[in-house]
Amino acid sequence: MKCQAETTASNATAALAVRVVADRDEWNVVIVENGTERHQSFVQHDWALSYARGQRVRLGLPADPKPATA
Repeated sequence: MKCQAETTASNATAALAVRVVADRDEWNVVIVENGTERHQSFVQHDWALSYARGQRVRLGLPADPKPATA
């Protein structure tokens, strides 16, 4: 797993965000709140999605965002 520290988000429009990111054999939920980025790791994709959904609700964001295209 990558070592990731809290970082300050420089873009004011990204003040609130929640996303799920694959990282080798884990899933990271990245939460941006008040300019601070936090990471929570999960082994199961479903667990990460559930946690992310709860964080979106907590932050007042849409519970099911549009899927990201790569």
